[in-house]
Amino acid sequence: MHNDQGAISLSGGDVSLMKLQALAMLRAGALAGEYYIATNPAGEQIGYTLWMPPGQEMFSTDEQRKLGFAEFMNRLPQEGKDYFATTYLARLPGFVTSKLGPTGKLDSWWLHMAMVRRDYQKKGVVRSLINLVCEKAAETGGTLACATTSHENVPVYRAIGFTHLGEIVMPSPWGEWPVHLFSLNARRTEA
Repeated sequence: MHNDQGAISLSGGDVSLMKLQALAMLRAGALAGEYYIATNPAGEQIGYTLWMPPGQEMFSTDEQRKLGFAEFMNRLPQEGKDYFATTYLARLPGFVTSKLGPTGKLDSWWLHMAMVRRDYQKKGVVRSLINLVCEKAAETGGTLACATTSHENVPVYRAIGFTHLGEIVMPSPWGEWPVHLFSLNARRTEA
């Protein structure tokens, strides 16, 4: 994560703030989102996914922002605050809306984090975790959506069944970075 250009940019170039940003997301997700955890036979956590269900958006309420996001924003250097307001928020939401529609993000199950311990990667852990939400979304014909800032994750999401909707390159004083957008329409299958 310390070499993820998107995370560096959203931390205003201060990599020491990345942990604070991640903790803010985890806490807001614990309040308004849903976690799915994978464990091994010994009971050790080997992976998790963090989702915001339809109708919820990360950091959209004061209650969520008070769980670390406000502190993160206060600690951002001014250049980072300016970047967040004038570049990130000015470009990314419009890109997402252009691909998912005006309420597409809010109407979907939005995957914010998918983490798998390195020694369990490429063993179907993230696929299994995503399938749990896919089954839930299929009950209502819902959509799963996510974005990644890593080119390496594009084939992973495609292999799981997501459609790659497009890419935008975000300019940044710390180096440009890609955002790849995906969606997966969950459909109930009849037996």
